[in-house]
Amino acid sequence: MTVARGWRRVVLLATVFLVGAMVLAAFFHNEFRAQNWDPMQTRVYVDRTIHFGGTFYENGLVNKGPLEPMVYRLAAAVTSWDGFWYAISAIVLVISGVLGWAASAATRFFGGHRMLGLAVGIGVFFHFALGKADYAGVLYSRNMIIGLYGGAFLIGISARWWLPGRARWASAAVGVLLGLGIQTLFVGTVAAIGVGLVSLSAIESVDDDDEYRASRRILFWTPVLAFVSAPLYYAIRGRFEEFWSSYWTYNVYQNVATGRSLANQLVYGRDVALRYYRAWPLSLLIVVAFVALTLALWRSMSRRERFVHLALTIWFVGAWAELVAGQRYSSHYFSILALPTALMAATTIGHLYRLVAATRGEFRSAAAWPLLAGLLAIASGGGGHLTLGLEAASSYSSVHATAEARATTQPGAQRTVRAVLDLVSRPDDPLLAWTEYPWTYLQYHRVAATRWIWKSFMLGQIYLGRSSPDYVLPRTWQWFANDMAEAHPAVFLEETALPLTEGTPFATYVHNGFEEAYAGATNNIYLRDDEAEDILRGGAGDEFTPTARLSAGTNWDLGAGSASLAADTPPSFTDAVALSDSLCTRISGTYLAEPGNAGSFLSFRFDSADGSAPNMRLNVVDTQVFSGDDGAIFDSTDLGPPLTSALPGDDPTTDTVLAPDDASTTEATVVPVVDDASEPTTHQFAVVVGKDSAAIVIDGMIRAAVRLTNQDRLSLEVRNGGVELGDLHRGAAPPNSGCG
Repeated sequence: MTVARGWRRVVLLATVFLVGAMVLAAFFHNEFRAQNWDPMQTRVYVDRTIHFGGTFYENGLVNKGPLEPMVYRLAAAVTSWDGFWYAISAIVLVISGVLGWAASAATRFFGGHRMLGLAVGIGVFFHFALGKADYAGVLYSRNMIIGLYGGAFLIGISARWWLPGRARWASAAVGVLLGLGIQTLFVGTVAAIGVGLVSLSAIESVDDDDEYRASRRILFWTPVLAFVSAPLYYAIRGRFEEFWSSYWTYNVYQNVATGRSLANQLVYGRDVALRYYRAWPLSLLIVVAFVALTLALWRSMSRRERFVHLALTIWFVGAWAELVAGQRYSSHYFSILALPTALMAATTIGHLYRLVAATRGEFRSAAAWPLLAGLLAIASGGGGHLTLGLEAASSYSSVHATAEARATTQPGAQRTVRAVLDLVSRPDDPLLAWTEYPWTYLQYHRVAATRWIWKSFMLGQIYLGRSSPDYVLPRTWQWFANDMAEAHPAVFLEETALPLTEGTPFATYVHNGFEEAYAGATNNIYLRDDEAEDILRGGAGDEFTPTARLSAGTNWDLGAGSASLAADTPPSFTDAVALSDSLCTRISGTYLAEPGNAGSFLSFRFDSADGSAPNMRLNVVDTQVFSGDDGAIFDSTDLGPPLTSALPGDDPTTDTVLAPDDASTTEATVVPVVDDASEPTTHQFAVVVGKDSAAIVIDGMIRAAVRLTNQDRLSLEVRNGGVELGDLHRGAAPPNSGCG
């Protein structure tokens, strides 16, 4: 007996350790895994709501009920910007735990051993928290719905919830959960009815007639009241039109845009089902086994057991009906099907255990079943996410440290955009973007300037459907104008792969108020006219005399507004010119560069006087301009050929190319002219330095930008001689660069 107890204790500790590892891994890995497409979209809407106030439907096209943004708003309220996805990961853990608990309760309800129920619960928890399915470890609206339905099922199947005095409260709780689920996605109504049948069967066991009748009424009316609470709320707020346009009208567009008839929808659904069960044959086996067992044991089951079997069947059919009605079969949508399938498996396991135990009695090995279930779940579900989660947990030190580590791996183009944004706006300020991606705003720590965060909403492009101006919501451009008046964004960001569509009020707004400031390989940045004036031209400030960083002699010839270095000067990494001993400044002037020869490498270096901060650089090498540090290049642009002005009638054999727009005009036409590569070229430049970033402007355009961290001074390095700087002035930083 002592040996048996010791063995059970070891198994129990091993089980606790394994489940603890699952929870730990899921928390840290799902923080990264949860940063998926729709969750990011919802976070963008929530960020707009926090910044601008109002309702969710004034801040985004929310074609579902308000539950999803409410959950994300809660996550934002309890954590920081960088810690947001940890809060979402915690919610994923809670939902996965509820689903595992519901499966465990189903197994025990049909006669399964307590340890068997725990084993089933661990397997289901692992599947939804760390499994390989795309719906695992994320928090889409359908994950929330199965959490609601799983909780309602758990209440309905647990006898203690329906003891005298509790039935009314249990009915109300189930009703609220089902109502919120239907409110989130109306097509989930059939599944909700199936879940509700479990609680209805529990009410049948209530002896008190008054409590019985009251519980039935509550179970019926509470979901209705929960469902209508959203439209009533927005009607009272005076925002019913925004709510209805998103929740109903846009969903109608999504349905008709596929162009399928009802018959085609059913055929398409059949084809998807065949593909699904070929990919997941175990799911098909579970469904077949459940149906066979239901038919075989129907006569021997109690009335309540029959209700539960019927409920799971309706829930399963309702899940497929929801998919077919929605006409979308994204991989993460199948979470609504996975839960009733998992509960069918739990029910079947409970039945089989009861049949076997009735013949041979209890099992001595029951204590080991949860541990074996956990190991089997890892083996069958793939341990990749578990391993990644444990690795993330082992290297975790703080939220801030994790954010800083990720910042060091950002692509160069992303660094450049963020650096330019920080010169004209602050984190959480509005950003106007023409994009198809929700992370456009999040990766720059900015708020979407308009509720139409994606261009598809303004062009009538329906996801997995057709495109037509008829699918643009009726008051889109009026609401867009309202958004612009409220946000007054300083920056418009255009992706080169998705150029701005002309002929729309969006394009008109951009053309009338923004100037292109940076042309990159992946993004073009337009600044609002007043910001462009400050950044690209700005106030010249005062002429100043540069000084040398070396306390000893220097090879530089330094004077009022000038600095030069002879062509035969030996290379030096220490003989630098001091341009500013603080940030928040603007250094402007001219430089003479001879491509391919001496003086072709200028490095504007940002460092700290005590050497505690790494060197950040804006380098000019021939016609290339780079941002980077001492060890890497972040991003680069090409100055291209210089531009000259040609007047109609000029001699085409001279140093210009004729390109008159009209023979009758006398206005100059700017055309590119490639000078002799050996000829020196004078360029206008300005190094604009804010609190957190700096950019170099050459010939009227931003050519490179870099973010700063603890650097406090600006110097100029030249890796070889032959450079001439003139007309040097030092002025103030742009007013919105964070310098105060």
